[in-house]
Amino acid sequence: MTHPEMSDSYLDAIRRGLAFARELGQRPGSVHLLVGVSLGDGPAAQALATGQGPSLREVVVAGAGELGSGAAAWQHVQAQEAAREFATALGQRRAPEHLLVALVDQGMPEVLAALDRAGIDQRAARQACLAAVGVDFDRPPLTMPSPMPAGTMDRAPLPVDRLDARAWRVLRWRQDHLPLSRLRGRPQAGSLYHLEERATLRLADRLGLDDDQRYSLLRHHAEQVKERVAAAKPELAGPVRNRAPRRRASGGRVARVARGLLAGWSAWLDNRRTGLRDRWFRLRTRAAYRGCPQS
Repeated sequence: MTHPEMSDSYLDAIRRGLAFARELGQRPGSVHLLVGVSLGDGPAAQALATGQGPSLREVVVAGAGELGSGAAAWQHVQAQEAAREFATALGQRRAPEHLLVALVDQGMPEVLAALDRAGIDQRAARQACLAAVGVDFDRPPLTMPSPMPAGTMDRAPLPVDRLDARAWRVLRWRQDHLPLSRLRGRPQAGSLYHLEERATLRLADRLGLDDDQRYSLLRHHAEQVKERVAAAKPELAGPVRNRAPRRRASGGRVARVARGLLAGWSAWLDNRRTGLRDRWFRLRTRAAYRGCPQS
């Protein structure tokens, strides 16, 4: 099926890049998309075939422990978003040429190192792609979209010493006053996690913090809460046990519709039950948080 905003060659480059990352057992990053572009056809692939050394694929395979070790999903998401904005500004469908310009302008160290080891002139490759999409050679570097917030996807949260001091002071107080004695089982532990997550989000909103702070506070506070729960209630530590998978039942269209309706009602009831349990837990533990600072 043809995508209205992306050319088939662009989609193929993305698929090849992601498949290459899987082949190496690495998280997909910008350097893997670079290899995906190089394995295709067209001006972008030709620009990456001008090196005097080994191919980009060979370079990244040979240096997999170095060039791919820092790969992160937010990198290739940012590069794809930059390519989207570039193509949209030109009134064009996304193509490998837009993506290669974005990858060069993004300037990730592993991408630049791979180009250098393959003997590829990154400036000449960029100019070839600009010419292919009808843009002057002297176009300034693309402005990169903001990356995924720190603490989301596989982007590391901000270190503790960079967290908002006011917010972290409040959360440290909460960590020291967790109602651990109220925990009787996994459901109560889950309610505690939900309670602390909502408290963190409200605090971030009240202080007007940005998303880097918001999600970093969430990650660090959640880790501290889980550590305290595990120390006080070791039996509640560890992964939650999943239900045994249900066998897929056979039947016609009516039976499938009926199963879908039942599954929908079941999910609604589960969410409703969880919500009621969380509210009841919050009411029972209000005294533990009495005197909590606001900032």
